[in-house]
Amino acid sequence: MSVTMIQETYPESPLRLGDDNQHVLIAKMALNTISVNYPAIPRISTVNTVFDKNMEAAVKEFQNIFNLPVTGIIDIATWFEIGTIYASVIRLAELLPRGVLVGDVIEDITETEGGVEVLPRVQMVQFFLNVLSAYYDSIPAVDIDGILGPETRNAIIEFQKTMGLPTTGLIDEETWTAMYNSVLGILRALPPAAIELPSLLYPNVLFSEGSERPGVFIIQEMLEYISTVFPEIPYVQSDGTYGPETTAAVTAFQRAYGLVANGIVDEETWNKMITVYRQLRFGDTTSSSPNTDVS
Repeated sequence: MSVTMIQETYPESPLRLGDDNQHVLIAKMALNTISVNYPAIPRISTVNTVFDKNMEAAVKEFQNIFNLPVTGIIDIATWFEIGTIYASVIRLAELLPRGVLVGDVIEDITETEGGVEVLPRVQMVQFFLNVLSAYYDSIPAVDIDGILGPETRNAIIEFQKTMGLPTTGLIDEETWTAMYNSVLGILRALPPAAIELPSLLYPNVLFSEGSERPGVFIIQEMLEYISTVFPEIPYVQSDGTYGPETTAAVTAFQRAYGLVANGIVDEETWNKMITVYRQLRFGDTTSSSPNTDVS
């Protein structure tokens, strides 16, 4: 099924329980695709033209997640929202095999290329741009190399154009805030298994309870995924705010991996968290197992 089909081929009247037509089939296929990244939406087991109870349940959960009236009826608003989310999921899936969100990056903070310093904040902006490129055709994907070169500047300008910001190509506070808020809204809705974080350099900031920086969200995303593999690390909701739950999860991680268990993410904890996350996400799970003997 093409993205165009769900975006442009909409029914003349709302779809509801008992309907039997090709629009129902299109919607079922789209909802099942979306459910891969939004597992709260139940998969519809019989993919046919009949609007059955299983489909109604999936529609209601979709509406609940995306702040639509929870009616179980696919009206025009729900149809177009299904089309928008379906297109985003497809674009994100197309990016992942190319490694756009995964690309390994330079390990040495002091390293330079062509006399240009590799900056952790630039890396994070590049990661954000790649996430946004899956949802906005106007924003190109870029290499996550930490260098603010022409490719990244062009992508920043396209983001600024898309968001109605001054097109400076610079990472000013207005651009940084808008970019972070946009990505936060996207990634918070995705399950940990649908997100692939790059090996981001430590941003030279101590993270502790009360912090509300973009790095907090990255920490939470790593811990959220790690906790799905090792339940001794408490689950933490990714919301960008370093609260008591994040402190508890960080402390448990530090204790499990033989670090100073103070609930504060310094460079050592950040780097260990990145290493463990990437080993679990992309490599060997045994080499990243926590030391269960550490009290």
